[in-house]
Amino acid sequence: MISDHVKEDIRSRIDIVDLVGAYVSLKKKGGQFWACCPFHHEKTPSFSVNSAKQFYHCFGCGEHGDIFTFLMKMEGLSFGDALRKLAERVGVPIEEKKDPNAILRNRLFALHAELAEFYQRCLKTLPSAQIARDYLVARKLDGEIVERFGIGYAPVSKSGNVLLKWAEKHKYTVEELIEAGIALPPKYESRPNDFYDPFKGRLMFPIRDAQGRVVAFSGRILVKKDNIGKYVNSRESEIFKKGRILYALDQAARNIVKTPHREAIICEGQIDVIRCHACGFPTAVASEGTAFTKEHVTLLKKTADSVTLLFDADAAGKKAALRTGALFLAEDIPVRVASLPPGEDPDSFLRDKGAAAFREVLDNAISITAFQVDALRSAEKDPGTIDAVSRITKAVLEMISNCSGSVTRAHLLQEASERLHIPLIALQEDFEKAREEAKKRAELVERFRKSEPAAKTEQDKPETEMAESEEGNLAVLDEAAATPRPQPPPRSEYQLCELLAEFEHDPDVVGMVKTYLPLHLLSHPLSKGFIDAILQEQETGEDMLSAFIASSPEEWKPFLGDLIANDAKMMSAREFSKQEAAQLLIRAVWVEAYRRKRGALAADDHSPESVQENFRLSILIKKLQTLPWERLEAILNPDGVRAVSAPAVEPSPVPVADSVVPIQDPVPHRETPDDGYEEENEISPDEFLG
Repeated sequence: MISDHVKEDIRSRIDIVDLVGAYVSLKKKGGQFWACCPFHHEKTPSFSVNSAKQFYHCFGCGEHGDIFTFLMKMEGLSFGDALRKLAERVGVPIEEKKDPNAILRNRLFALHAELAEFYQRCLKTLPSAQIARDYLVARKLDGEIVERFGIGYAPVSKSGNVLLKWAEKHKYTVEELIEAGIALPPKYESRPNDFYDPFKGRLMFPIRDAQGRVVAFSGRILVKKDNIGKYVNSRESEIFKKGRILYALDQAARNIVKTPHREAIICEGQIDVIRCHACGFPTAVASEGTAFTKEHVTLLKKTADSVTLLFDADAAGKKAALRTGALFLAEDIPVRVASLPPGEDPDSFLRDKGAAAFREVLDNAISITAFQVDALRSAEKDPGTIDAVSRITKAVLEMISNCSGSVTRAHLLQEASERLHIPLIALQEDFEKAREEAKKRAELVERFRKSEPAAKTEQDKPETEMAESEEGNLAVLDEAAATPRPQPPPRSEYQLCELLAEFEHDPDVVGMVKTYLPLHLLSHPLSKGFIDAILQEQETGEDMLSAFIASSPEEWKPFLGDLIANDAKMMSAREFSKQEAAQLLIRAVWVEAYRRKRGALAADDHSPESVQENFRLSILIKKLQTLPWERLEAILNPDGVRAVSAPAVEPSPVPVADSVVPIQDPVPHRETPDDGYEEENEISPDEFLG
């Protein structure tokens, strides 16, 4: 929270003419300054800057605003980041309310920055890094581009763990390395100090956020081994969320806003992005180790008005392009798809064919609708048959129904009519039906994804949220009374209720929840009562759920009605088993409980005890997320059985030496004696649960 007087203080100290003049050449005419607009391509200046009123306006494209808006658009910054940058420029101090995890994040930012520099020094100086230097030469990545992207090398040593030695020298703890997602706990209890470096011997690519801060790493293998993933990425941490990071956006943003149509290029991999930047296409970005998400689109929308997708030409690449295109259409961002020859990617194409041929590929990109029609027709054995036409038309209309802009929808429908050889009026009639169905589905998904409780007030918080074990490891929450509130439960709790509603009479699913989830871990009385009723039904055989619904407050009835109707049927529509879904959600509820505990720490308490407690809770959360279920179930329920109404049993301490597997992936990763852990087919909880 930044006060208005601070904003006005900054505004009064910066002349918008000076700020804009640092980016474009201004000429004074009359009482105003003029230039060619930096936000669209033009030959005659129509971009006006008014010094007296301290605002700008383009009479060509309509862009207008003040010093904050200008910097946000030119550099792709959020309002807060633009304000901080301008405040630093004129020396205005900013006092902001710190959150409980600020100290941890600052430590992690510092750790990543120093470690990135270390990896770069290793690449340049170590004899053992010659294999990495040879690889870069073979891939035609010169020193300038290596320096620009901070590429490095993670060393290997037979005399011990290099990463741990580096951390000790630079005053970082093993717990901080684990929290950063860089080091992994030991795999075996018999070797408690054998912490694992998943990046050793790999070519290292720093991953930066939109502000240019290193928040994670991606390591590429240099010596091919069986059953070892080509790339390994940092695990998610307090500062790294895959769904909120676009690779190279920190460099691409300033270039995107300078292009005539503010168009971004979206690639599939890091090397593709680096090659694009090296060859004169500096607007390229890529998602980091995950499929494109709505959050990625929101992030890119701050700087880009249109996008061109460059995905592989195989079936998986086409599917990814269509899925990504639908996300952009939902934000009314025009999408084109550029097609490379089969077997080519941007990296290989640019190396072999050059920048001019690549520019031609981009210029020949077609709309997402045209691409979809072509892709679907090519997948049909006989695309001219009535059933094939019906399938293609239905899929195309479903795609267009995602579009939020009426003008864009009309254009895409017209294009679909021409490519499918179907009268426009017929398409429009079916489109209205498809749009109504899509709207209903979107409302269901939005309800599941954005249903979060309101922030707790002081009177809402229980006196004691967590009972600590003497060893300081996993413990269960103390029972806390909660006042019924009209807000829905947290997403993980709601989804657990949905799962139980679908498998209400399934002893495997209900038994798993009964055994491994103490009810007082649940933060919302609706989810607590709903789950308790289903658990009691299994014991008594009586219809406890109907009794609970009948006695519930009226404001809960809409949520309970949705749960009972279970319209979405999300679990049954997925390829994963019901047991895996239950395991994932049980983990999520435990993790959220500890996050609430960590969030309750005083934000202004910087004492060693508070800092240590913050780190300790972060490590506990990481262990809950990463322990394989086979190890976790023995810890969450050491006695083997837990009665529904029995007092919570404190789990046994979490062993330090536990093998790890990310919560995002219900399918256990393979382990190999040579390289420890492998990351493959990772899927987020949101993707898993719909």
